[in-house]
Amino acid sequence: MRRGEVRVLGPVEVVGDDGLVPLPAKHARVLALLVVADGRALGLDELVEAVWDGAPPASARKLVQVYVSQLRKVLPSGVGVVTRAGAYAAALDPDVLDAARFERLAGECAAAREASNPALALSLADRALSFWRGRAYGELAYEDHWRSESDRLEELRLVVVEEHLDAGLALGRQGEVVGEALAFADEHPFRERAHELAMLALYRSGRQSDALAHFAAARVRLQDELGLEPGPGLRDLQRRVLQQDPTLDSEATVTAAAGALPMAPNPFVGRERELAELIRMLERRDGRLVVLTGAGGSGKTRLALEAARAAGDSYANGAVLVELAPVRDAGLVPTTVAHALEVQAGDGDPTEALATALAPLDLLLVVDNAEHLREAAPLYVDLLARAPRLTLLVTSRAVLHVTGEHVFPVGPLPEDDAIELFSQRARAADGTFALTPFNEDDVREVCRRVDGLPLAIELAAARVRTLAPRALRERLDERLAILTGGPRDLPARQQTLRETVDWSVDLLDDGARTVLGRLAVFPGGATLEAAEAVCGAELDTLAALVDDHLALRDDTHAEARFGMLETIREYALELLGDEREDVELALAEFLADLVDDLGLSHPLRWPSAVERLFPELDNVRVALAAAAASRDGDLFLRLAGGLWRYWWVRGPATEGLEWIERALAGDAGPATAVRATALRGGAGLAWSKGDLERAKALAEAAIPVAVEVGAREDEGSAHTVLGIVANNEGDHVLARMHHERSLQITEELGIEPVVEKLNLGVVALDAGEHHTAMELFEDVLASHRRNGRPAGIGFALLNLGLVRHVLGEHAASRRDFEEARACFEEIGFHSHVAYALQGLAAAEACESRFDEASRLLGKARHLLDTAGAPEDGFAAELVEETKVGARAALGDEAFEAAYRGGREGG
Repeated sequence: MRRGEVRVLGPVEVVGDDGLVPLPAKHARVLALLVVADGRALGLDELVEAVWDGAPPASARKLVQVYVSQLRKVLPSGVGVVTRAGAYAAALDPDVLDAARFERLAGECAAAREASNPALALSLADRALSFWRGRAYGELAYEDHWRSESDRLEELRLVVVEEHLDAGLALGRQGEVVGEALAFADEHPFRERAHELAMLALYRSGRQSDALAHFAAARVRLQDELGLEPGPGLRDLQRRVLQQDPTLDSEATVTAAAGALPMAPNPFVGRERELAELIRMLERRDGRLVVLTGAGGSGKTRLALEAARAAGDSYANGAVLVELAPVRDAGLVPTTVAHALEVQAGDGDPTEALATALAPLDLLLVVDNAEHLREAAPLYVDLLARAPRLTLLVTSRAVLHVTGEHVFPVGPLPEDDAIELFSQRARAADGTFALTPFNEDDVREVCRRVDGLPLAIELAAARVRTLAPRALRERLDERLAILTGGPRDLPARQQTLRETVDWSVDLLDDGARTVLGRLAVFPGGATLEAAEAVCGAELDTLAALVDDHLALRDDTHAEARFGMLETIREYALELLGDEREDVELALAEFLADLVDDLGLSHPLRWPSAVERLFPELDNVRVALAAAAASRDGDLFLRLAGGLWRYWWVRGPATEGLEWIERALAGDAGPATAVRATALRGGAGLAWSKGDLERAKALAEAAIPVAVEVGAREDEGSAHTVLGIVANNEGDHVLARMHHERSLQITEELGIEPVVEKLNLGVVALDAGEHHTAMELFEDVLASHRRNGRPAGIGFALLNLGLVRHVLGEHAASRRDFEEARACFEEIGFHSHVAYALQGLAAAEACESRFDEASRLLGKARHLLDTAGAPEDGFAAELVEETKVGARAALGDEAFEAAYRGGREGG
């Protein structure tokens, strides 16, 4: 969480996690008065007087209490208002107030000047002045309650400006300072110190006569406007300029750090937000141990160097790079750092020599590639404690876990930045390369498939000399083999993608390597429970893999999931080797158990089960393929059949049916409950995709199996499918017979027969028995509303909307379809969202809004295509009626355009 800030060096502002906190004018006055009181508690009368400037309303005391209460609700972390004996005081964490930070830096600046360290004084002065945005306390500065504090801060600001100019001159930068010094003296004509600095800058710039002329002009102005002669300091400086006193010459005492940061040979691409945030942290010293963490090849080093180059000037002694990649012994880290800083340890302790050398410096130290030397991390904390103006910017594939560490994650590049990086590096490799509409999709897919990792993108771009983007895309199934041949001047670990991953994996112990390999069988990521059951993982092991950026933690679902970048996953699958088949079968067992435990086949529990399984889809496909390839036909049938309702809701139904039929074909054993469920599920999926003949055959096959093994729910569900098929074929008598048999079984099982009543209502509707259908649907709706079941409510409303449409109750019909759509959207039931949209299209047509009706029909078709469901799966006559009316009103061309717009727009 970002620390809150109160800013008074300019208009009064408060900054929180999301930027500026909006404060009404009177709230800002209350806060500003509490801040200027500096911890002293203020009574209501004092606050009232300040807020209304002597003309308060009768309710002023109560209003102040309201303002304080409202302030407390919006003020960020570290900024508070406390109550003491009926009075109020500001409670600010250290360094929250910009004025306090400014004063601290101003004092340190003066101390640095007295210690003859102008480089540090200049850096501190610049940092102090960076807080200013205008007159202290803004428009409040001229009111009695704030005037004296504003004047005090303004005077201190002018002193710091003078310190800044003095330090610049001490460093021999008179050419840079002279213009600023003259402008400052002109702006403040009665500050003799300002005139001294301007004269000295002119003299040191070789302009003796101009320095003397400046003195003369300043003397005239002091005499004319104040009736005063220049003070002894200014007169003495004039004398020394006339005499060309050699002590006026610059004696620059620059304490520079050793070594310059290396310059990259190519432009930096993307990461504007991260770079700006990192520069801000470094310049303002918001963290003194900043650790850039990310996967190998994510661009940590390049980002660190870009930020260090930009922020290095704010450090008196600049920035220095320490490269730890070649070091293999953590005990050699102090010596390596000392060598980079050109610190001589002699025969003594290198850590002591290093700490002594760093103590007086204002320095940014960039420590690159620290992940393999984590035992040395305590050294960084020790150095920071002993060198108060040292800041460490560390790159590491792993979090260091030390006191004061500010972790700064470096993730994959956003897609547009990734494409730009590929294009730039490809042009560097082949001057004829250009990003065009013909290859952009291929480049985009290449960047996506290498996970947006800058190193992998650069290695891929280098291949354009021999492979066009389309050919490169087709060969990326094996990323580790093709992404090789990096620049020879790079370290070996960055010349191929495999070596980059090798570097990280080599740091793991055997147990973590085993878990990493097993975790790779989860393309959709694993919950903690799944990782424990399938991979034998412990929480600490997973945490270590996340710390090392070999695994990723995803918190976007109800349960945290652990996955990995595809480049890492490809490597980890190789690591798994011959164990892969066994682990994938363990995944299939786990998912089959999960499906059973969730109650996915239960008629009333499935909505929540479908939601829980949604993140598992990619894992399910791996598990089904593994089960199919094994000799465990029962596991395959159990998993494929158990998942049928997931495919029915989320689609595509065709895929689910194919898995079930494949499992059924391989099952030649005796009748089992698992087979009954698979047959019943296959029948449901065949019906949902409009294949009534296949649905009927599967349902008829399910009944004897279910009866033999006593699978009553599956028997009832098979009758339901047969009833729906019979109704679609126009045989209402047979349809009722099947649905009533299903109702009987349901009641015998002690389950409320809401599904069966709904289906009987559909039969009544299709038979023209509208009022009977209405009663059944309303009874079902009431039951689902009592129990809070969105799916059931949606089913009932969908059918009620259809009845009301047939009866001409169009306004009520529209309301039913609209609520049904909301219910199905809530659970992600795409095909039934589409059916609700078809109903709304009919409502639009009834009000002659045919263009919108056509668009809604197209949007519904898009969703049905996604789910693998037919367009006439709900109310074929309603859809056809709406289409015919819209075509007649709009004409074929306009209807097709609107329909196509809805379908393509989704």
